[in-house]
Amino acid sequence: MPHQPRLFKEDQPHNPATPAPAAKLVVGALKFGGGQVSPAQKRFNQLLNQTETLAKKIEETDKLADAHRLVAARTLAPLEKEQVALMRQMAVWLDARLQRKGLSAKQKNMAREILCHLAAAVASTGDEAMHTLYAAHSATSLKEEEKADAADMKMFMEDMLGEKIGDRDTSFDSLEDLLRASMAKMQEKDAFEATARASRKTKRKKSAAQTKAEAMVTAQTEDATGALRTIYRQLVSALHPDRETDHAEQVRKTALMKEANAAYEKRDLLGLLQLQLRADLVDANQMTSMAKEKLAALTTLLKDRVKVLTEELFMAEQRVMGEFNFPMFVPLSANALRRHLTESERNLREEIAIMKQDLALVQDDARFKRWLKEQHQAAQNHDLDPLDFAFD
Repeated sequence: MPHQPRLFKEDQPHNPATPAPAAKLVVGALKFGGGQVSPAQKRFNQLLNQTETLAKKIEETDKLADAHRLVAARTLAPLEKEQVALMRQMAVWLDARLQRKGLSAKQKNMAREILCHLAAAVASTGDEAMHTLYAAHSATSLKEEEKADAADMKMFMEDMLGEKIGDRDTSFDSLEDLLRASMAKMQEKDAFEATARASRKTKRKKSAAQTKAEAMVTAQTEDATGALRTIYRQLVSALHPDRETDHAEQVRKTALMKEANAAYEKRDLLGLLQLQLRADLVDANQMTSMAKEKLAALTTLLKDRVKVLTEELFMAEQRVMGEFNFPMFVPLSANALRRHLTESERNLREEIAIMKQDLALVQDDARFKRWLKEQHQAAQNHDLDPLDFAFD
């Protein structure tokens, strides 16, 4: 076999993302220090650090996916395409062989099972001819089987949720459609239960301490919203592009306004403060003063932001794991992803080599029949479907 280029070099450097200088300046200017720090100020500093760390991890995760996506497209995608082509070739060959005499009923059944397994895998890539080939050797079509699987899963999900998904006569064409409907139903149920809990809580008589605590939370939330709105309005006033006559400055301010709108919508305090620095609306001393004056309000904003960023990081990591078929139980990192893709490349090359050997082997009828027997025995020994040992 000719030498194949490696997916990764062992000495390939990994440059983790670093926050932009303006972002670091914002965090540094807001932090309390240089003397005795109160518990509230210490908590504020901790939230600042969490926000910075989470934002950095999200950026690193996105860059990690971008860097490895390029490598996977260059090296793995051609191998996957070759693998699918070989699976298709074997499925077509099995179809032709089944048209000829010389196989026992047991051998025909085994060959059909392998053929259907391969045709289903290739059909999932959008190959309509493989849908037709599958239907020719199976009592049901792939679409019918997927619909039946969705019906079975619907019953399971309804038992789990304790209520119907959709109308009584609603059926789903695919598991994907069912999962979307199930998620919507779970969200609806969660919202209903949350409303019910809130209603029960409201009806219960509150102690003076509870009333005072709730009033404090409400006041802090209002202060936080007010602080955010004040910063946003200052930015809008300073960055409004319609007030500019210079075209280049108008373009710059339009871009900054879009960032300000997005940050305000996400209640991203640090994002808005960073924009203030970039627009020369405040300096570090002013930011320090604001942090002292509005400690409780800014702490509330940071708590909310940490929660949002935590969710965003989780979703970013899930996207990467799904895209690269990364194992869910392994912590995601550059090294781990690199090892996983390198192993995927090695496995693909080994599988392709085996597929080519099998395609050559089955041309001889006696060897083909032994091959079928081996697949059957392997399946029995492992108590698995024989398809799991065929050609993949």
